[in-house]
Amino acid sequence: MLSIIIPTKNEPYLQRLIDDIGGKVKTEHEIIVVDKSSAVPVVSGARLIRQKSDGLGNAFVEGLAEAKGDTVVIMDGDGSHDPAYISEMLGHSKDYDIVVGSKFADGGSSEDTASRAIVSKAFGSAIGALLGLKIKDPMSGFALFRRSVFNGLDLRPRGYKIVLEIMYKSSKRGARIKEIAIRFQKRKAGESKVGFNISGLKEAYRIFLLALSLKTGKG
Repeated sequence: MLSIIIPTKNEPYLQRLIDDIGGKVKTEHEIIVVDKSSAVPVVSGARLIRQKSDGLGNAFVEGLAEAKGDTVVIMDGDGSHDPAYISEMLGHSKDYDIVVGSKFADGGSSEDTASRAIVSKAFGSAIGALLGLKIKDPMSGFALFRRSVFNGLDLRPRGYKIVLEIMYKSSKRGARIKEIAIRFQKRKAGESKVGFNISGLKEAYRIFLLALSLKTGKG
C-alpha cells in the first residue's frame, strides 16, 4: 500500500490533483489530505484530516500518523508536482529508502522564472553543503519514503522543509537516497504561500535556522 500525503491550505486545485493521482497512480494507494484551510474543502477520492498543529512539516507528521502504507509520498497540493513521477519513485524504492523529485538533477527542469530558479539553486546548494547532503535539490517538497525510515526518527518540523529534515536525520542512520529528475511546474491555481517577499525571506530564515539546528544536533 502507498500512502500519499498532501498538506494543504486554501488550495483551489486540490480536487483536480486528487483526480489526477487517481488516473496516473495504478498502485494500490490512499490519499490523505491534511488541511488547514479557512473553510473545510469538500473532496472525493481522499481522506481529509483537519490539521491541529501549524506548518507544512507538522501537517505531514499528522498525516503520517494516520497513514497505512509501507511507502509514503509527500507532495504539494497546487499541481506543481506531477503524480506521473510517483511510479518511477516506486520503482527506485526497491533499492533506496528515500526517492526525491529533483528539478536540479540531470534532466530536471523548472517553470520558475530564471531569477527565482538561480536563487533557489544557490540557496539549496548552500544548505546542502552545510549539512553534507550530496543532493542537488535538498529543498524539494516531493519525495517518497519507505515507512521504515521513520522508525525511531525524531522529527521536529520547522516551516515548510520537512523533506530536508528527514533526509538529513535518516542519512545519519545510513538511509540510501536517490534523486530523480522532474519538471517542477507552476502552481495550477491559487496564490503561492511563499515568494520573493517578506514571507519568502522569513521562510528562508527558518530554513537556515533549521539547517543550523540540524548541524549542531539541536534540531
